[in-house]
Amino acid sequence: MKVAILTNFTEFYPAYSLTGIVKDQVVMLSRYGHEVHLFVNDHYNGESFPGNVQLEKKIPFAHLTDYKSLNDLSPEHKMTANATKVVLVKELQDYDIIFTHDFIFTGWNLPYAIGVKEANKELEKPRWLNWVHSVPSALSDWWNINAYGKKHKIIYPNRTDKIQVCEQFRGKVDDVRVIPHVKDIRSWMDFNEETNNIIDFAPQLMTADIVSIYPCSVDRLQAKGLSSVIRIINYLKRSMKSVCLLVATQWTTTQKQFDIIDKYKKEAAQLNLIIGRDIIFSSDYQVKNNKPKYGVGVPKEVLRELMMLGNLFIMPTVEETFGLVIPEIVLSGSPLIVLNKSLAMMAEVSGLNGLFFDFGAFNNTVNRPPEEEDKFLAAVAMVILGRILQDDSIMAKTFMRKHYNYDYIYHNYYAPIMAESKFWL
Repeated sequence: MKVAILTNFTEFYPAYSLTGIVKDQVVMLSRYGHEVHLFVNDHYNGESFPGNVQLEKKIPFAHLTDYKSLNDLSPEHKMTANATKVVLVKELQDYDIIFTHDFIFTGWNLPYAIGVKEANKELEKPRWLNWVHSVPSALSDWWNINAYGKKHKIIYPNRTDKIQVCEQFRGKVDDVRVIPHVKDIRSWMDFNEETNNIIDFAPQLMTADIVSIYPCSVDRLQAKGLSSVIRIINYLKRSMKSVCLLVATQWTTTQKQFDIIDKYKKEAAQLNLIIGRDIIFSSDYQVKNNKPKYGVGVPKEVLRELMMLGNLFIMPTVEETFGLVIPEIVLSGSPLIVLNKSLAMMAEVSGLNGLFFDFGAFNNTVNRPPEEEDKFLAAVAMVILGRILQDDSIMAKTFMRKHYNYDYIYHNYYAPIMAESKFWL
């Protein structure tokens, strides 16, 4: 679809939350293949956008007033309204969707609201999605969605206030659509391009209920207890939770090391974990001539950003002197940490914070028959799940990672509403 986003920005002020909202919207829509044109003030002197986003400096400039009534509109701003209408009629004939931001809401934008209303009479094709970014309170005499016609809907970011928005704009429930704002961790944390590429390679890092990152040298996978981690992840999946375990392997440079990884893949597959979705090895990312891009290891900044996605870290290692990954992963993402009680130094390094279970250690052997070991790991998984579900911080972060990213918001809100708009008559 050809999409226009109408703003009156002269630049993207970082302290102005609306500019961040618009920027995320632009990135999201262009990410999904739409032809995006961002309209800004004709006095715009701000940043440019990637080549697939067209910047249109065409919204007429005016020294604005916070109007309280239509009756107060000055002669100058009546001219601004007419100039806006002329520009919109000329520019928007072949667009499918037009988003406006607070044009029909604030007193500051009243001349542009009038321009939109008048232009609509001469624009047959476009459908209009008009964002209202604040709770309408004192009734304004230009708040009337019916005056814009059936090709217009109000977009509001929460369902709670939907009825109030309908009433304040003198409309019906059907006149308002709810779309939450995007707040994608990738843009908020300024993830670098390579981290984003890995997430595109493994999108479940954003969407899974349980995400765990486990960095480890390939020759240490057995000592680090990867088999136990895999089996715990399997039990979490059996509990109707989507899972994603990313094993960030280091020193995958020879066939011998690939063979070691293959052994763990087979073990995971036998448990019905899906390789490449439920469990991912970084050595599978961009392999050329049997050499992975990150054969030596995932770069520090990329690994740190991937750790921000995790909500669980399990380290059943049987031998360790400190375990640098513990503070690294906690400082990066604050997940629930599960450590080895049998290895006494882990309590010291973690400051006694986390869950501790007897996985056994080089100097503290735990001998459990295979069937008892399986029951033990199943019980560990249930304790982990219970703790995660009772931890408001982890649950809140997980919810926001899953539900406010570009992909979830687009597929669950934007795409259906944009498709539906063709049938507004």
